[in-house]
Amino acid sequence: MTIESKGNATIWGMFVGDNGDQLEIFNSKKGPFPPEVGTEGMIAMGWPAIGDLRMYANNYLDYVEKFQKLYSKPDESEQAFKRKANMPWNFAFTIKIGDWVICPASSLGIMMIGSIIGDYEEDFHDGTGLYGRRRADFVHTRKVRWEQVINESDAIYSKLNRIGQLT
Repeated sequence: MTIESKGNATIWGMFVGDNGDQLEIFNSKKGPFPPEVGTEGMIAMGWPAIGDLRMYANNYLDYVEKFQKLYSKPDESEQAFKRKANMPWNFAFTIKIGDWVICPASSLGIMMIGSIIGDYEEDFHDGTGLYGRRRADFVHTRKVRWEQVINESDAIYSKLNRIGQLT
């Protein structure tokens, strides 16, 4: 498999749900799953209590303060908290159109590779919004164009799956 770089694109690893088990929900409403190459789909993440992340644009310290009040755990290390808090922040403000995303769906035995084609969007419409999603807590979304679907029988699958283990 070859993926051509588009300038200074970054590759992101992301599970949609536990073990990628929600990936199909966000990507099968407009056609078969796994999708065909070139199909538009979505990636999404939780942490709904933080609200629309755009209200924190250019104010990371305010964002972290509020995220800490909502999502920190008493026994959590500072490093673990920062890693967790940076996930939604990066999703909204660091990922750029043209970046790549690798989404392992271990429960389905596939890995999907896509290019980011949309800016951050919020979807707080409890299943009536984008793609009729079922998980009300997956409110932070981005549109992607799926460029490749790799089955677990493909030799490259195990190598790329390590990216998911690191994220």
